[in-house]
Amino acid sequence: MIIKAGLAIAAVALVIYVGAVIIDPETANMGAVLDTAWGRVLLADFYLGVLCFAAVIHAVERRVLLTLGWTLALALLGFPVAVVWLLLRGLKRVGSSASLGGKFAKR
Repeated sequence: MIIKAGLAIAAVALVIYVGAVIIDPETANMGAVLDTAWGRVLLADFYLGVLCFAAVIHAVERRVLLTLGWTLALALLGFPVAVVWLLLRGLKRVGSSASLGGKFAKR
């Protein structure tokens, strides 16, 4: 219960922070990051990864609201959400390395 409350507070704080950055790019000097080529590449890389992993979540999850919730959390909080999804939902549905029958061990 305490962990869920802590995660909820952290998520709300992050949403407020992201909103502040969107409203004013100079928040946390984000304008300086976006002014550099590497900053734009980093941002594009992050959102491309979010898009790809969101597609995996969409392919596995059956409920639309659950898919949207995981995708929103992934976009706002990043790839730690992907790890949590894999541990809670993904490995059970996609399969673990044990279910591969040692296909990769033979190489």
